[in-house]
Amino acid sequence: MPSITFNGGVSIAHLGRTVFFDSAGSTTPGHLRLISHAHSDHVANAGRILATSPTVGLMKSVWEMRGRTTSVQYHELIKLENGLAVKPLNSGHVLGSAAFSIEGDGLSLNYTGDINTVETLTTQPAETCRSEFLVMESTYGHPSFVFPPRHQTYARILRWTLECLSDGVLPAFKAYSIGKSQELIKLFNAYTTLPVIAGPTVSKASKVYVEFGEKLDYMPYNDVEAVKLLASGGCVYVDSQVRRMITHRRMRWAYVSGWALQYRFEDMDAAFPLSSHADYNGLLEYVEETEPKKVYVFHGFSGYFARTLRRLGFDAEPLGGR
Repeated sequence: MPSITFNGGVSIAHLGRTVFFDSAGSTTPGHLRLISHAHSDHVANAGRILATSPTVGLMKSVWEMRGRTTSVQYHELIKLENGLAVKPLNSGHVLGSAAFSIEGDGLSLNYTGDINTVETLTTQPAETCRSEFLVMESTYGHPSFVFPPRHQTYARILRWTLECLSDGVLPAFKAYSIGKSQELIKLFNAYTTLPVIAGPTVSKASKVYVEFGEKLDYMPYNDVEAVKLLASGGCVYVDSQVRRMITHRRMRWAYVSGWALQYRFEDMDAAFPLSSHADYNGLLEYVEETEPKKVYVFHGFSGYFARTLRRLGFDAEPLGGR
């Protein structure tokens, strides 16, 4: 039976061999590190890094990582020198995000990274994979986090944007540089003719999205035309930070996060519960579809979600958390 621990990230030891995932604690150069996606809290520039090609591109472009990396494709079977085999699967979270299926020497395990089980404008739902052990996230593993249908949230965002413009105010959105910002850009491209101006890291990430085939129409914030539009209005601004000096025009800021479903953000003019994670129901469905014999839960409401799974008949335990 593998030994599974959580120290900033998940590590799995089996028959004297250890695999580290995302930002797990070890800084030993020789260790293998599987990085599920390019969000900063999952990235560590240590060890021998294996990730999908888009994730490697995002890490290098947005976070300027220069570590020793190996790029892989979805469903590519990678045989490791320690006798294990790894296969990345789409996890539905952001561009290039992967769950990892690990097999070999009696081990059958699936590590989810961050997952999203619904289709978005820029991602497909997470693939499921049956295994004996499931190591999964539970960021929104509580029944208070059941998100409204995505099209309803899209409609609310568009309506708020038009209200801002009608009031002569520049609508601005704070969202993760990778994933949600591109979903917002795609939303405005698909349903409006509004120019979209992207902040510094959003521009870097969006450039990688385009390189990997995503059609996004946006302008970097420091582009000559973008500067003119920010001054005159009639556009949308998307950034990972609140920058109130980007223009002399009045601005209204909206925060885009799944946490907006239950929490208020007093420093924001609006908030929308658009998430790149599965909600409570999505997490439950994922477990039911994969039928694991043992579940390890990390992040967010891990304690609560593990108790819920036990009530449903699964052998589950948390790796830290509430």
